[in-house]
Amino acid sequence: MTNELKRVGLLGGSFDPIHNGHLDLAVKTAQLFDLQKVLFVPVSQSPHKLDALPTSSLHRVAMLELALEQETAFSIELLEVQKGGVSYTIDTLSRLKKKHPDWELFLILGADAFMLMDTWKSFINILKLCHVLVSTRPGIKLEVPDKLSQKLGLKKTPQENNDLILPMTLSTTTEKTIRLYQIPTPNISSREIRHKVQAGKEIKNLLPPAVDHYIMHHRLYRTESPPN
Repeated sequence: MTNELKRVGLLGGSFDPIHNGHLDLAVKTAQLFDLQKVLFVPVSQSPHKLDALPTSSLHRVAMLELALEQETAFSIELLEVQKGGVSYTIDTLSRLKKKHPDWELFLILGADAFMLMDTWKSFINILKLCHVLVSTRPGIKLEVPDKLSQKLGLKKTPQENNDLILPMTLSTTTEKTIRLYQIPTPNISSREIRHKVQAGKEIKNLLPPAVDHYIMHHRLYRTESPPN
């Protein structure tokens, strides 16, 4: 028997639809931080996008299943869509930690999401439950907002021309850390894909073929608002 915790990454989002950028981020982050498993956590409703309902979770989960069927280290966690309503990261983390006490959790974020972390519900407590991995593409400027830095008790970091030197580990007031790193991932967004479908443009190089076929078969994203 071993008491070593299993290193598990969490990648949340609407995945409306999942695309190659999501998959590339998960693959490279898992390799870089020696994650044994990455869970894709589709939200029911994002608290930061209350004015835009996502496509039905049935479609979004089906597309995730198609995209991940060949990825043995990746799986889907349905806690948020099964619960319904607005999804809060702190609630999901608390439930996962209670359910899997042998997991060491790593929350995978893009730089844009990290910059808004001080607006999240109980965001300070998130750093008591998991490490945070913040990715950005090379050439993209990344700064830690002063408000976030102060509230998390982040130590001053070395800087060069006012830019953070990456990769970098930031210590917090908890035992958890924030890792800032750069990886070359495709510059793709789900919104871009939805707009391309609506405009009748090609999307096959932006997401797995099975997901492209699913979107075409179910005629998703043909209207301005995602269908339910």
